[in-house]
Amino acid sequence: MAVGSRVTRQATQRKGAGQRKGAGRGHAYDRLREGILSLDLAPGMRIDEGALVRDLRLSRTPVREALIRLAGEGLIELLPNRGARVADMPLTSLAEFFEAFVLMQRATHRWAASRRRHDDIEKIEAEHQSFARVARQEPELIPAVNRAFHMAIAVASRNSFLSHAYGELLDQGLRISRLTVVYDPPGGMTRAQHFDTVIADHQAILTAIRNEDTDQAEKLAGAHAELFRQRVVAYLCRTNGEPIAIVPDAQLTRHRAQRSQKSRTNR
Repeated sequence: MAVGSRVTRQATQRKGAGQRKGAGRGHAYDRLREGILSLDLAPGMRIDEGALVRDLRLSRTPVREALIRLAGEGLIELLPNRGARVADMPLTSLAEFFEAFVLMQRATHRWAASRRRHDDIEKIEAEHQSFARVARQEPELIPAVNRAFHMAIAVASRNSFLSHAYGELLDQGLRISRLTVVYDPPGGMTRAQHFDTVIADHQAILTAIRNEDTDQAEKLAGAHAELFRQRVVAYLCRTNGEPIAIVPDAQLTRHRAQRSQKSRTNR
């Protein structure tokens, strides 16, 4: 199925059909990226460049630039003489992904503890509070808000090369985490208990960075990445070899309502 109408629907819901002069360059990029990270545009889906040009009412140049930029971030695959498609998730190379992810998370959080400024602490604190608010109420927002928390820490590391590479890993991790967000966590924990653990981890990381405790910040960051890895592994084991379900944000909302109704019925 080609990408076109889905992106257009997202765009008109948020900004309407008209575009300010000069806004097209970022508009196509933002809409495509949002659709990919939310899984509304599923891995492997073909992208109809012509449809995007027509539906977003842009020239071909900004659309093409958006696709090239997303390809550089590993979210789009450009196909020679065949257009483009949404990149697959790194499920076949998870070991390599987590090796890189854990290393980058430890490094960014350690440097943040060493180099953070007062305004960095305020930003990280605000993202921590945002995560705590949505953790038990809006599961479809959890991956994106979690990314914002860790990216605020990466910015505080004051290393643009490191934060850029870490941001790309966070994007891949965001897509992976959306596979697991509607499922119960491993180890017999309830969802509430799991997210209580995540919130506590975030608070401890924030405290270490505020206190400029580089060793503790790095240690906590590594342990927090391991919690994510365990959740992904548990989900993959649960599938028992069945095809992995891709659950876009809209379906997550419906899933949450169904779970809530089922819970009330069983009381």
